Amino acid sequence: MTKVHHNSTTDVSIIIVNWNTRSLLERCLSSVMAGVDGVATQVLVVDNGSRDGSAELVASGFPEVDLVRNQENAGFARANNQAFAMARGRYVLLLNPDTELRNDAVRQMVQFLDADPRRAGATAVLRNPDGTLQRYHKRLPRWRFILWSETVLRNAAPGNRRLREFYMLDEPFDVLTEVEQPPAACLMLRRSVLPPVGLFDERFPIFYNDVDLCRRLRDSGHRLFLLPQAEVMHHGGAGGVGAMPDQGVADSLIGLIRYYRKYEGLVSAGMLWLMLNVNSVFVLAGGLLKVLGGCRSLQWWTREAAKRARLALGREAFHYPKDMRTDLMAGAVVCRP
Repeated sequence: MTKVHHNSTTDVSIIIVNWNTRSLLERCLSSVMAGVDGVATQVLVVDNGSRDGSAELVASGFPEVDLVRNQENAGFARANNQAFAMARGRYVLLLNPDTELRNDAVRQMVQFLDADPRRAGATAVLRNPDGTLQRYHKRLPRWRFILWSETVLRNAAPGNRRLREFYMLDEPFDVLTEVEQPPAACLMLRRSVLPPVGLFDERFPIFYNDVDLCRRLRDSGHRLFLLPQAEVMHHGGAGGVGAMPDQGVADSLIGLIRYYRKYEGLVSAGMLWLMLNVNSVFVLAGGLLKVLGGCRSLQWWTREAAKRARLALGREAFHYPKDMRTDLMAGAVVCRP
């Protein structure tokens, strides 16, 4: 029996954006229906023009879910904003379709936030299917982290102190921990600290929208926490982003430059662009030597060169559909129970 409720006192609105991950979405929704006991919940799924029957699965198998069907891929930021405009909960839970809630993770996060109104949000411990810990929780981007995480220095010194600090590798995550940048794979936020309209900045369509949101919350004095007793299984890398060219690496770095332009200004963003492109020269030169030595294929090098060219030119693989107007619900079909 479903535990989903639709009333004026909804505790949590769970937002799931899906793109061609039907089987994972089914497991995610099944875990949601089984894991919200005692919590008044609204579940919203935005399907971004999937071609694998995802929307049909939700409509037929989970009729209690509010379903938004986009005719094309509207991107992660815009799709979340579509659902956010429909959300009624005191809290909003951003949840990836490649996750599965464990036990009473939702109730644990609700109780944690209810206990202190100064807590802006909570995230769960993310685990691999084999139970091992994932390290997707990070600190916000800073020069000392980017230099070691996004350049060839990462391979030269993979265990350096800056990388460990950035990825919080020395945090045990078995105690309550403040986190600057929890992933949107599972993030519950207090509705009252969020903007009334538009959860994400749509200048970050796929990547860095959650980083930008965390930065805005932190700049406003809000704090986010990792709650060790709340656990979620995460099939990391199994979502729709994996179908993007070069796994979306170039789009992600373009998002990072855009993030720096927004918060640090044009000069800093230009310096970052230059640093990343100098790094590309080193990567391509080293890769060419490996091709000549027979350690890499020429096809690999040409793909890498195309990725680096896209980064230099700022050409994202993802583009918003041309027929989607400023109106968030344009081009979408909304199905409510």
